[in-house]
Amino acid sequence: MTSNMPDTQLISNLVVTDPTGRILLTKRGEEDDRWWLPGEDLEPYEHPDERAKKILSEFPWLTCQNLKLANIQSFRGRRGWHVMFDYHVTATGDSANDQAAWFDKDALPKTKHGQWESDTINHVLANEAL
Repeated sequence: MTSNMPDTQLISNLVVTDPTGRILLTKRGEEDDRWWLPGEDLEPYEHPDERAKKILSEFPWLTCQNLKLANIQSFRGRRGWHVMFDYHVTATGDSANDQAAWFDKDALPKTKHGQWESDTINHVLANEAL
């Protein structure tokens, strides 16, 4: 029996805010001028919380006050079906390189996925207000 099931990507994303409300975005590679939310695919059988903590460990200059699952998205992506675990993190710290930077929520730079990053940020922050 053949399966028509699409590939499924499980992804942990972080919406990291500082006390002033700025958002942390990252770059992936020197050649790309677009910014991303910090996030990564889960390994098989890895819990999204564990991947979120691993992502945070890649920013040793951040001091995190909390890590909270805020939203789950599920949609068709370019590489199959995406299930996104969106976390809200509050943190302080200044980036030690040009691959991560803080941005005002209302003045985000060009992002990898167009409006998706902004929509995700707004949704996660709106859920915090509930």
